[in-house]
Amino acid sequence: MSKKKKPQNRIVIGIHSCMEAIKVNPGWVSEVHLLDTQANEHEVFTGLCKKKNIPVRLKGKKFFNQLAGGHQGVSVSMNESPQWQESAAEKEESLVVFLDGIEDPHNLGSILRTSWLLNVDGIFIPKNRRVDLTPVVCKVASGGVEHVPVESCHFPSQLEWFKEQGYWVYGLKEGGDVLLPKQNANSKAVLVVGSEGTGLRSSTEKFCDQFITIPQVESGSSYNASVAFAMSAYEMTRSRYL
Repeated sequence: MSKKKKPQNRIVIGIHSCMEAIKVNPGWVSEVHLLDTQANEHEVFTGLCKKKNIPVRLKGKKFFNQLAGGHQGVSVSMNESPQWQESAAEKEESLVVFLDGIEDPHNLGSILRTSWLLNVDGIFIPKNRRVDLTPVVCKVASGGVEHVPVESCHFPSQLEWFKEQGYWVYGLKEGGDVLLPKQNANSKAVLVVGSEGTGLRSSTEKFCDQFITIPQVESGSSYNASVAFAMSAYEMTRSRYL
């Protein structure tokens, strides 16, 4: 069972991600920053922030360049993030994701965006070997960070808790038991994705009820972690839309 995490400040960058943050969670926004030389190009932010009583600050290039590349002249300071709710485990259909060592912020951002659109209930990451909700992650997620809770946890105890709630744990693994197209997931499922380089840890594998593998024509290569996740998550939720 996961413990409630303390609110942490995070920085969102990029037009789409910042707009979603302001629209969905305005109460979590402490202030919005606009690049001083592009302020006139972002009047939509100024107007929206005025309606929601959010302060807007003009900042120079040095400020934005210290955040991350690709900021598009907009950033938002957030003092909250979505929190995992254990009540989600009471639903008849639920998919949660464990990322066993994902360290590339672009992968986490892509996974968050897909998770949002496929209604994933939560993402769990280990206390080490991980990437946090950096500005780059928030930008790549294009708003997904505002909808899907990301929880740091002790994998063994958290996986055991989900199994006790009736979830089946599926690990993505080369040479797994079942090909993804033939896999028929339980209505309450945990999908475990390994790290970009080494895959699943042996300590995580022992909690998996089944290993699934994605077909590919070249055995010497592998899918990008976020691509593999997207294909698998879609297959595991496809029955909801049939």
